Amino acid sequence: MDKSKRYDDETLKHLQQVEMKILRYFIEICEENNLTYFMYAGSLLGVIRHQGFIPWDDDIDVIMFRDDFEKLNKIFEENIDERYRFFNVLNEETYHYTWGRLTLKNTIFREWWGNQVDYTPPIFLDIFILDNIPSNKFKKFVHKWTGFAWNQLTMYSILKFENESKLKQTVQRTMHYILKILPVSPTAIKKRCVKSYTKYQNENCEEVCDFPSENQMQMSFKSDWLPLKRAKFEDMEVNIPNNYDKILRMDFDDYMELPPEESRFNAAPEEIDFGEY
Repeated sequence: MDKSKRYDDETLKHLQQVEMKILRYFIEICEENNLTYFMYAGSLLGVIRHQGFIPWDDDIDVIMFRDDFEKLNKIFEENIDERYRFFNVLNEETYHYTWGRLTLKNTIFREWWGNQVDYTPPIFLDIFILDNIPSNKFKKFVHKWTGFAWNQLTMYSILKFENESKLKQTVQRTMHYILKILPVSPTAIKKRCVKSYTKYQNENCEEVCDFPSENQMQMSFKSDWLPLKRAKFEDMEVNIPNNYDKILRMDFDDYMELPPEESRFNAAPEEIDFGEY
């Protein structure tokens, strides 16, 4: 995993333009089918601080409530533009993320794990999911950490991790090898993971959670998200959370302040190909 590999300006700008194409298609489908989405993570920060991409950002993140995500998944199963492919945790044996990815066919965005899966990773839009969390403190604690554990097992069942911490890498790879020799498939593990995430889907919960978030399964209230607001992202208007300040502070403390100049980059993938785009 080479974290020092940088984009040149032309390649990064081209990538952002291709990702905007995917975002436009995604929003078109959401609006046609009355599905609610929100800009999320670095893309939400981009909306608020830059009215578009963070200049060095190389992906777009959106998020949906579970019910809307399941409706979107069904729509894509039945009818998707032939230029696109939709990945979710259950429709590709070696897809290791527990959120969705809308991808552009005949492109390549090969990250460090790209040679460990049975498909060629394309350029993508990440679609994260908000799942219900119970209000009872004990149930909440159990639900969060059970979901977290199944998320980790899902990734370990497919990938042999590389990590700067040799101790962490040893633990991760040990889990990978154990799961490989057990008589259980990655798909079976992933089904159990989704079942864990959606345990409270049909209950009237006030709080929601993004289980695989880097910030330890960050929790928020549905009222932090709705009613949605509109804001500018590049040359279009997009949905953002009602309380975007709270959502952003979960990931970024003083989010309006630019990071040090030496930190203003994302590592480039091992291979990128725009195909006809």
